[in-house]
Amino acid sequence: MHVWQRLNADLHLDSLDHDYAPAGLLEMVPPGVRRALDIGCFCGGSGRWLMARNPALAVVGIEMLERAAAISAKSYAHVFAAKVDDVDFEDPRLGRFDAIVAADVLEHMVDPWRLLTRLPGLLAPGGALYVSVPNIRNLVVLQELVGGDFRYDGSGILDVTHLRFFTRRSALRMFAETGWRVVDQRINIDPRLIPVLNGRMPDAIDSISMGKATFRDLGPEDSQELFALQFYFRLQPAD
Repeated sequence: MHVWQRLNADLHLDSLDHDYAPAGLLEMVPPGVRRALDIGCFCGGSGRWLMARNPALAVVGIEMLERAAAISAKSYAHVFAAKVDDVDFEDPRLGRFDAIVAADVLEHMVDPWRLLTRLPGLLAPGGALYVSVPNIRNLVVLQELVGGDFRYDGSGILDVTHLRFFTRRSALRMFAETGWRVVDQRINIDPRLIPVLNGRMPDAIDSISMGKATFRDLGPEDSQELFALQFYFRLQPAD
């Protein structure tokens, strides 16, 4: 079956690990937070990861897939089974949060900019937004582009349900335009590219040849980005 033939509500339930949690992003969340909002919580892997570290944590989720929302509801304080755009942010079951997690969510949205402008009102004083986005400036993707291909998949950078694509620079621009400042940023190295690194750190590589793609005179940020599967950001309101 072609991947586009699986474009239905069960695609990710079939293609993704129900316990998946982006540990590299969640490690940026302070262990003492009391309330967290998990946007696009899927089956609750992120919330369970956070609660395993802090059993006193209360997690509220938002998830558009009803079957996935029902799974996460078994361990979350409450789950809204709806698109985030349809959730009333004045609902008393929301309130204010020390941490808002949007892990691999913004790329699925028609208008992620609007969501980002709505979120500051849900943060408690000193709270932060934690975002992960896939990296379209990935060496595997660029190698395929140079070779003439752009192949959608059931998950990953070229997930067939992705509507938006980001480089680090374009993600930073989106945050700045919607009123956020970056407090911390990290990369998640693509495991497919570990053999290419051959034990080296990404920022130590100034030239790469892979298939038909050749990159020269790379700075540290360029080479880091080429090896990144995802970017992780910790954000706070700019004002």
